[in-house]
Amino acid sequence: MNTILERNEITLVRDRSSFIGVLIHVTSLESIKQYLDDIRKQYPKAKHYCYAYILGDKKKCSDDGEPAKTAGRPLLELLEKKEMDETLLIVVRYFGGVLLGASRLMSTYLETGVNVLANADVVTIENKYIYHMSLSYRDFEELKHLSRKLQFSFENVMYEDRINVDVLAEENSGEELANYFPNASIEVMGTKKVYRR
Repeated sequence: MNTILERNEITLVRDRSSFIGVLIHVTSLESIKQYLDDIRKQYPKAKHYCYAYILGDKKKCSDDGEPAKTAGRPLLELLEKKEMDETLLIVVRYFGGVLLGASRLMSTYLETGVNVLANADVVTIENKYIYHMSLSYRDFEELKHLSRKLQFSFENVMYEDRINVDVLAEENSGEELANYFPNASIEVMGTKKVYRR
């Protein structure tokens, strides 16, 4: 899955109506509600605040007064197509007095969403297994060599009498690490979400 970590915003003008696309990284339903409230305060005179979000297995969209399925649904389908998660996409509309019709309205909302996504720095979400290891300096050199082959990465390396390090692995590798390093102390720390560009 993918997400964005930094807020992005673009504006598209169509027949005197302004469509402001805002893309925000979210981690909870409470944060989504807060961002929607904040957007309404930031753009108090807008006519519509259409949105879609995906947060894990939770998905929702809203046309916010626009004709049914012309705004929220295409925005949600865009997020799904781009395999986004932890993402809130809002399109704020200032009505310019010209009716666009359902088809042009839907294409304009979708174009706004596509443009703000294209402008964003999209990152990949990876779930890593974490193991805390305490091992000798010699074993740590061997672990570094092994990491190139097995795609381990390291965090929180502490050089003391022994080396203490958190090892991040793409697969469940506890048994493999124990076999390679019988003299090391290995503690399973669970999993961690990592964002990779």
